[in-house]
Amino acid sequence: MRRLAEREFRTLYDTVVGEVSRFLTPTMQREISAHNHGWSAGLTDFEVYLRASWVRYFRAYRHLVGQDTARTVCDVGGFWGAWPVTLARAGYRVTMTESLKYYSRTFDGLFDFLRAQGVEILDYDPFEDEGTRPGPFDFVTAMAVLEHYPHSLRRFMERVCAMTETRGLLYLEAPNIAFWRKRIELLLGRTPLTPLREIWLSDVPFIGHHHEFTLVELRELCALAGLTVTDEACFNYSPGNLGGARLLFSHPLRSLAFRLLPDSREVIGVLCRKEPGPEPR
Repeated sequence: MRRLAEREFRTLYDTVVGEVSRFLTPTMQREISAHNHGWSAGLTDFEVYLRASWVRYFRAYRHLVGQDTARTVCDVGGFWGAWPVTLARAGYRVTMTESLKYYSRTFDGLFDFLRAQGVEILDYDPFEDEGTRPGPFDFVTAMAVLEHYPHSLRRFMERVCAMTETRGLLYLEAPNIAFWRKRIELLLGRTPLTPLREIWLSDVPFIGHHHEFTLVELRELCALAGLTVTDEACFNYSPGNLGGARLLFSHPLRSLAFRLLPDSREVIGVLCRKEPGPEPR
């Protein structure tokens, strides 16, 4: 296993994003945005999103390399696959799950590329428990996944826990409903939830954000699932919200809020350990 410093990780990840981005086509974007209008061209640039997300994935990577015995990794809902390929090139045995029934043949080129890079793609949906349950794995990630599901997360957590080795690690990441910008929007009488127009313009079922989380909620979710939280973080990753002098001068109040109120940052993540013990409540 290669233990990558931050600069090395970002270089490797950026290279992978460049390779993955060659497979993104307008047809693919139209297809995936049918049930989530917010993903439409002009509203979401997936290459920009993926490149900015190196911050998110490096945080997860630091947890992974901190577990010296970890060899097998599973990314739940791997989507474009840049994170799984990065891990495969760093020497890990990597699996990603996707519910392939939601993808047409236009995605075959991308999925073939991911497999050629050493990523095993399993047709498995832990929300619906379709297919053979994979694992167990030393390290499981579910990043930007939880918020897309409108129903109880109990079965999902039971299944991802079953996919995790005893004393293995599960890293959960979700958008923060208490993000500073959303707090201000609510004070101004605007919803912090997905705009009604985006839902209106989406086909049924809508697969955008149904429930974003607070840090307290993620802690509670882990407790209900019988997991032990070993680390947690609130952080920013999109360019307009990263700290530094530019943000301080352009948006001093936002910059101060991020510094004094960590739970007002953009994204929240918790690292959990699966201990021997009772089943989730």
